[in-house]
This record gives sequence, C-alpha cells and structure tokens, in this order.
Amino acid sequence: MNLSKSKIFFYFRNLKQAITRRGRAFPVPAQDDIDKKLVYSLSPRKIPSGRQFRHLPKFLKPKEYLAVKICLLLIIVNLVYLGIIFINRHLEYFPKAGGTYTEGLVGYPKTINPLYATNRDVDADLSRLIYSSLFVYDADGRLANDLADSYSIGAEGKEYTVKLKDNVFWHNGDRLTADDVIFTFELIKNPAYRSPLVPELTNINAEKIDDETIKFSLGQAYGPFLELLTFGILPKNLWQNISPEAAALNALNLKPVGSGPYKFVSLIKDSAGDLKEYHLTVNLTYYGAKPYLTNIIFKFFPSYPEAIKAFNDNQLDGLGYLPFELRSSLLAQNSLFLHELVRPQIVAVFFNQNKNKSLADKAVRVGLAEALNKDQLIKEAFAGVYVSADGPLPSSSFAYNDALTKYSYDPGAAVDTFKNKPLSLALTVIDSGSNVAVAQAIKTYWEDSGVKVDLKIIPSDQAASIIKNRDFEVLFYGETVGGDPDIYAFWHSTQTGANGLNLAGYANSEADKLLTTGRLSADLDERLAAYKKLQEIITTDLPAIFLYSPTYTYVQTKEVQGFSGTVAVSPADRFAGVSFWYIKTYKKLAW
Repeated sequence: MNLSKSKIFFYFRNLKQAITRRGRAFPVPAQDDIDKKLVYSLSPRKIPSGRQFRHLPKFLKPKEYLAVKICLLLIIVNLVYLGIIFINRHLEYFPKAGGTYTEGLVGYPKTINPLYATNRDVDADLSRLIYSSLFVYDADGRLANDLADSYSIGAEGKEYTVKLKDNVFWHNGDRLTADDVIFTFELIKNPAYRSPLVPELTNINAEKIDDETIKFSLGQAYGPFLELLTFGILPKNLWQNISPEAAALNALNLKPVGSGPYKFVSLIKDSAGDLKEYHLTVNLTYYGAKPYLTNIIFKFFPSYPEAIKAFNDNQLDGLGYLPFELRSSLLAQNSLFLHELVRPQIVAVFFNQNKNKSLADKAVRVGLAEALNKDQLIKEAFAGVYVSADGPLPSSSFAYNDALTKYSYDPGAAVDTFKNKPLSLALTVIDSGSNVAVAQAIKTYWEDSGVKVDLKIIPSDQAASIIKNRDFEVLFYGETVGGDPDIYAFWHSTQTGANGLNLAGYANSEADKLLTTGRLSADLDERLAAYKKLQEIITTDLPAIFLYSPTYTYVQTKEVQGFSGTVAVSPADRFAGVSFWYIKTYKKLAW
C-alpha cells in the first residue's frame, strides 16, 4: 500500500486535534481502529472486486476458502430459487388471438338458416355462430341484448321499440339496418316459407322507425315477448329475390352470410357428396367482443360412438354432446373438461287423479313423494350431475323460489301412510334413454313403502297418443319449460284437454290468475312475484312429484380455456361465450 507523507501527516494532525479539542480529553482510539479508518479512507469502494477475491487463497486456509465458496454457492442457489418462486407467483398466462378449435357433431348441416334452423341441432349450432339476433341467451341462461342496443316498452305492454347497435356489418361488408330485421321478420310470418317460427309471430307487426329503430306491435300484452326475438337476422339484399319455393334449397343455406362472430370459409364433402367438415373463421369486423380463436372447424359423424372414437384418437378438441349412457366410452377424462350445462327441463311423475281415484287424496301423493330419495336416485342413475328439482321451474330460472314447499325423503312416514291407505297404481314410462332405469328405481322405492306398482313401458312412437288421451295413472315424463318462467301451457286449467300440456289435469283458480299475470305483465317485478307465489301453490297442492333437471354434457380438452357456461336454454347456447375461449396464451408478470 503506497501512502504519501502528506496524507499521513494530515491524518495524525486531525487525530491530535480531535483528542485535545476544547481542552477536553478524549479516549485515544485503538491501533486497529486507526488502521481501519486509514484503510477505509484510502479505498475507493467498500465491496471487494473480483480481482481482490482472487487473492483470498493467499490469506485463508484451504478449509476456510472452501467454506467461503460453499457459502457463496448457497447464496447463489437461494437467490435463483427465490427468483423462480417470485416469478411463478407473479407470472400469469393471458389469452391471445390465434389457434384452431375442432369440434365433433353427430349429424349433418342442411339449412344453416334462421328460418329453419330450430328444427335441427346441427343447423342451430352453426347458425348461432354465423348469425346475430336482436336478443340471445347468455352463458347463464339470462336473456341479453345482442344486435339490440336498447329497448323500451310502451303503454299496456303492447308495444316494444328496439334500437339497433350502430356498428354492425354483414360478413360481406354491407351494413345491417332495420330493413334487414323487418325483412327477416316478414319472411318468418309468411306461411309460404314454412318456418317453424310462424305460430310465435302470427299476431305481431313490425314497423321501421328509422335505419336503427324498429317498433313491434302486439295484439295483446305478452310478458315473454323479447324471447321471441332470438331468431337470427338475414341480409335482405341477398335474400329478397329468392322465392319461397327455392329458399330451402338455396346455396346460401350452406354458404351463409351473417353478422355473427364467425363467418363461413369452406366445406368439405366426401365422394358420396356428404358433408365431412365445415370451416369458419373469425369475423374481424364483429361488433361484440372479438373472439380469440381464429378458426373453428366442425367434423360430422353418423353416430355418437364414431364421434367419441375420433375424440379419443385426438382428432377433436371438443365433442358437441355426450349422451350420459356413453360417458364411460370417453378415455383420459382427467385431461378433459366435462361441462354440465343445466337444461330448462323438469322431469317429474305426473298424477292423473281421474284415472286412479286414490291419487285424489293429497296424503297419498305426499306419501309417494316421501318414499322417493331423489338425491340417491340422481347419484345412482346420473352420477350426481343432474340437478334436483323441487317445483315446476328449474333452479337455474331467474324466477325460481327457493323457499317453496319441499318433501324430504322419509321412508318411515311413507310406510305408515300406505299401511293405512293401501295403494295400487300403474307407472307409465317412455322407452327412451335412461327413462326405464329411473322408472325401475322409482318402482322399487314405492314398493319398499308398501305400494303395488305396475310398470308400463311404451315405445316412443306411442308417446304422443298416450299423452294426448291422458291414458295413464302416473306418468314419468320430462317437460321443456324454456328460458322464460312462463309455464302457462303446462299448468293453467285451460290446458287440461287433449290439445293442452297440463298433464296432471291441474286446476286451481289462484294459480290460474298468477299464470295469467306472469304471462301478460311487462313489469319484471310483478312477473317475479307472480311466479314465486305460483311455485308455492303448485308444490303445496302436489299434482306431480318434481324430480330433476337434466344437464347437457359438453366435452372439451383442457387445452381449450375460457369456457364459463352454466345453462343451455338450447344446445346452441353452449357457444354463448365463444368470444372468450382461447388456446394460445402469452406470459406476463402481474403485480
């Protein structure tokens, strides 16, 4: 170390002054302290440099030097480990645009056209992606705006004015206006086009207010009216010169032009002319949330076993529907998402009190309800995925009343009931899917309670006749009640005849008033109050034992992320949140 004489002189002079400052004596620093201060005053940095570290072996013993190296290694390892933990905790994956999703469907598209699509699930699936509607059901089964930007309801609930979004374009670049909406509306109403939607719109008129506004006028108030406006809109300029006779066969049915999130690209047919694949690509001018998935491919199969085989062979990313009885055919289920979407259906056993007078006794009906262990039945028959029902509306309905009367499983009470009231009855079931197995379980429960049960299994082609003539004592059957809580057709006393769907022949004047209020009122709060009270009345009277709501099983690989649906009013509603599905991701530190 080279120390100049001047630096040493000034150091000791300052030290002497510090000792004798103001005539007071201070302790004299130890020689070690003096040396440290001297060295620190001369060193340009406090941390040793790499060059200085290389001299450590000259001052340390071999064991000491080894210990230092081990400590340095441990420090480095810990820093790396802590860095990895930090990154893992704060590094998140975010969806990005791109990727192709391939789904298998059973059946083949025929008319991808809103006029006819409701007749076939495959057509409805594709229409949901290609076309837009004024209103749609969202991923939770709630009615939501689509093309409609806003709406208002006129006096007495007989007029609905709908204003369109102003940034909507067809896939060919043309603008969508009120003219297209009214044109589609009039095509549906025209009997010559033979649309299955005709009955719903017969007494309704549509009027153009301006390019973005339509007024609908109803013959009488109808609370669920907006649900009728969920049909897809056709482009007037492409369809206006197509005659009704040619409409169902026009090329636009397979190569459609819509305004939805995806647009037609191409299709592939086999040598026999049957459709094998259908290709869609993202609509970059879509007015809603832009989808992440760039392409969607549909592959068509003649049967579910063949579709499942293709899925098991990794040819597909999704399976449009999985029948419950075929779940065991699906391999590697731990690597899949089985989305169970609740359907707006109620499966129940309906009592025909006119056919079996013993069923007119409410105590007998209550005993039959207490004899059934619904939760166990759902667990054994459907692995617990179906949803228990306690009333005429599914628990997924926005009008569901969770406080209604419920009948718990009480086999002891049931045995006592039928010990005093011996009962024999015939239970009718349609031979379809899991129906017979469930009916067999119901028969067993009732017989364990002392009831004599004759199980009548009828083929599907006889179901309409049996129901129309009410040729049953107790009927195991499922009703599709729809997304709106309007259940007038199933429970109003005017619907008890051969042309109605009131299977139990239920008649209650108070229930009739509530059903009418719920159907005619445009006030949501009034409708909710009516339906909540209605559910309490019906479950108290117990004209049927409500069992469960089925689920729609939609399968996807875990590479497909972003699905959030819980309800499917129709099978096509599984695509309600398709804009948020993704396959590709990017990483980003999130704080």
